Amino acid sequence: MKGIISKLSVLAAVTLISALPVVASDTGMGMNAGESFQKDQCLLVAQSCRDSVDSLQQRIDRLHREIAKGTGVYTRDELRQLEFQLKDAIQTMEVLTRGGG
Repeated sequence: MKGIISKLSVLAAVTLISALPVVASDTGMGMNAGESFQKDQCLLVAQSCRDSVDSLQQRIDRLHREIAKGTGVYTRDELRQLEFQLKDAIQTMEVLTRGGG
């Protein structure tokens, strides 16, 4: 029972995180008119950068934020690459959480 509750908690968290970019864009949150977007080269070029060590959840959050920037910052191919990395990170999270139950 404890394993099911923890799995549902992770699933709920991932679902909420997935919805954040949509909610932020609908409500106008997150960006001021004067701010400029920049690409996260660490996510695009490599699995991780030497100066940046993220937990799996932090990586998922970072990928969501970058994907939310859209085609104003990234090309369609780059967005596909980020989405693939996000899918992979979420699947890894699911495997890790399943392993404990």
